[in-house]
Amino acid sequence: MLFSIIGDKRKLIPALLILYILSWELSVRVIFPVETNLGWEISQQASILFLPAGVIFLSFYLLRWWFIPIVLIGRTYASFDNFGDVLTPSILIENMFICLVYPLWLHLLNSANWDVFGDKDKNSLTLTGAMIFQSMVTFTMSFGSTLQQIAFDAISWDESTQYVMHFIIGDVLGTGVVIFLFYKFMQIAIANQSAE
Repeated sequence: MLFSIIGDKRKLIPALLILYILSWELSVRVIFPVETNLGWEISQQASILFLPAGVIFLSFYLLRWWFIPIVLIGRTYASFDNFGDVLTPSILIENMFICLVYPLWLHLLNSANWDVFGDKDKNSLTLTGAMIFQSMVTFTMSFGSTLQQIAFDAISWDESTQYVMHFIIGDVLGTGVVIFLFYKFMQIAIANQSAE
């Protein structure tokens, strides 16, 4: 069943969108409250395990440019759920920036002869490579978001480094968890297909 979904974009896009919304709800209803109760300073600005970032990574890995609906619809849902507004200029700019950053970094890395997603050699796709890719993407996005937050007076220059680091930690760890789970589900699907 997993292979039939992965092989069909008409099934995969809605499945990943549902996965994004479920990961958002899990983060908001379970992970964020646990982090708040732990009282860690690092989780004041951003989660240290942000699973929706991993779903966006997985969407880009599986769909390339077709990941845009997941970003736009999923992040709009998260924005509405979190802030009560849907289409503010800030959210639109951030969503469009995300839609461009993933392909930009993939192009740059491919131009440097690093087949980070294993398009040419399936053995070159590794969890480490995925984490490095996500680190670069998150750093770029958080840098842009930080400049945007400073421009809208939401944070000060003094807080900017901490803000960037919080996003990098949460997005990279969230991506690592999602990629690891995806890998395990693929192993199970392959084992089940071999058993039939």
